[in-house]
Amino acid sequence: MNFTRFLSLFMIAAFLLLLVPGQALADQGVVITLPDDNQTVDDDNTSVFVEGSNRYGYLTVDSIEVTPSGTDVEITVHYSVTPWIAFLVFLFGKQDLKNRVLSVVGYPETGKDSQVVTYTYDDNSRAVITVKNAVINYGDGSYWYPAHTFGTVIPKLTFILGPNETKTYTNTQVMPKGFGYFQ
Repeated sequence: MNFTRFLSLFMIAAFLLLLVPGQALADQGVVITLPDDNQTVDDDNTSVFVEGSNRYGYLTVDSIEVTPSGTDVEITVHYSVTPWIAFLVFLFGKQDLKNRVLSVVGYPETGKDSQVVTYTYDDNSRAVITVKNAVINYGDGSYWYPAHTFGTVIPKLTFILGPNETKTYTNTQVMPKGFGYFQ
């Protein structure tokens, strides 16, 4: 009972402390404007997002690396979590974070009952997921990664197909066509 009371008081104090920086910014005349829609700005071959286009709730996706092995893939998602939410994840567990990461990567795909998703690692900046039966095997070492839709825009999507072969996409949410490769 004492721990619950302490935790409640701590959370109330943390919430009240959020109001202090907001009032200080308002007193200084700081104005924050939000964009009307998501955009990509190209300058010197560097893509810059308008805030929010690569966000999924409190999760901001930085990049995804997909490494196929047979019909399975290992997906490494690099992201950042809003600091106050990171504290709540620490307190209450990672289940919501895991669900959001799965929504971002788009696995298991609807209607594909043979796909099995397993978390091998996750923290507040990275998750590693294994997906069984994500790739089609045509035999003789030829494979097909099918079309796929992600839950948000992925700034940098890299497929590591071999030691010297990668396929990189930028600012991608939908891959309308798949691609073939050999292993």
